[in-house]
Amino acid sequence: MLTTASQFEPITLEDRIRITFEIANILQKQEFLRKLCKSLMLYGCPAHRLEYAMRQVSRTLAVDAEYVFIPNVMLVTFIDSTTHTTETHFIRQSQTFEMHRLADIYRLEKLVAHGEVSVDEALEFIDKVYDQPPIYPLWLHPFVYALAAFSGCVLFYGGRWQEAGVAAALGMVFASNEIFSAAISSFQPIWEITVCILIGFVARGIQKFGFCFTPIAFSSFIIVLPGYPMAVAIIELVSRQLVSGVVRMVYAIIYSFLLGYGVSMGSELYLTMDKNSNTTQSDVCKLASSAATCISSESQWFNFLMVPLFATAYCVYLRARPPRWPIMAAVSACGYTINYALACWGHAPSQILQVVPSFGLGLIGNCLSKFTGKMSFDAVLLGVFYLVPSSLGLKAAIGLFSGTDEVGTQGAGFALAMIESSIGITLGLFLATLIVYPKGTQHTPLMNL
Repeated sequence: MLTTASQFEPITLEDRIRITFEIANILQKQEFLRKLCKSLMLYGCPAHRLEYAMRQVSRTLAVDAEYVFIPNVMLVTFIDSTTHTTETHFIRQSQTFEMHRLADIYRLEKLVAHGEVSVDEALEFIDKVYDQPPIYPLWLHPFVYALAAFSGCVLFYGGRWQEAGVAAALGMVFASNEIFSAAISSFQPIWEITVCILIGFVARGIQKFGFCFTPIAFSSFIIVLPGYPMAVAIIELVSRQLVSGVVRMVYAIIYSFLLGYGVSMGSELYLTMDKNSNTTQSDVCKLASSAATCISSESQWFNFLMVPLFATAYCVYLRARPPRWPIMAAVSACGYTINYALACWGHAPSQILQVVPSFGLGLIGNCLSKFTGKMSFDAVLLGVFYLVPSSLGLKAAIGLFSGTDEVGTQGAGFALAMIESSIGITLGLFLATLIVYPKGTQHTPLMNL
């Protein structure tokens, strides 16, 4: 029953088996943490919550680990204080939105944090979640973009039904090109600007038939406008995650300018080809180009239809399960209603319009999470898509590149307004979290904006 595996002193077979099991247990915990980290990044966990959530789970599992997050990369270092050794892993994963899988991972995270499941069961569950088939088929993608473009055109950009129909068709073209670019790697770097040139060309070309340029150009790809990355960048900067926040901020601004450059180039290309084209705007188009929450070309009673349609498009885009759609739509509609009431009835200043709706949104989401025990991040995220100043970012880009008075020449001023609005949204969300969770949470990692 003795072995001379050690050169210093013999150890019993029982001790050797115990040490082997302890090492295997440590390695198993580390494997679980790596898979959990990759899953949270893949399924759309808020970037500023990643490090916090991983540290909470590591503390529960008694694993000494440190985490550093930069966009699309997490550095995971496992520290062994007894042998004074460290092991660092680079986990690279681009972020997508899959709310149905993120909800499952969040539920697992809570169970592990409370010690209610073993590491074996947790590893098996993560693999099962990863192997789930896609909740929505790929052919639905263009129709989601079309629905978002149609409803967003009327809701946010003052478009009429005819502009909404054209925007929906161009939205389907945009989504089809996105699917096509995923199959051809050499087309990936330029597919957005290529499609934006087409959108600008078509929007300018049909202007002579009574269509308005601005609503079509802005809403055709409303679903990919970088308003949410801008808001996340501000949140990360406020959370003192400087590297990740600065990288994401620069990306959001440059991406806005990239889209705006494509639309402006398409518009100028058409004007070069058709010298007789008339760019004079009708009164309706002038109204649309200055559209706001309280100004629209169609009756605002249609908002009762457009708000749920826009929410439905984003629910599918975020890959949320249909049973979650009503609560997500209700929470986001509350945020939009607060914004509408303050802007149109209260005539509140811009600072109030930025903070109060996001505060109400965060308060509802955090209360739902606290009293139901379920993840409310998907509902708050959908509400933020109603509040983020995406149109300001694109108007900044088009105004900067086109140099016309159609959308404003002060591109830098619009960009600063976009950043200012994102700061207001961030402040409102953090205040809501502070009120509901004044001391944080003891075990359950927060999964909110």
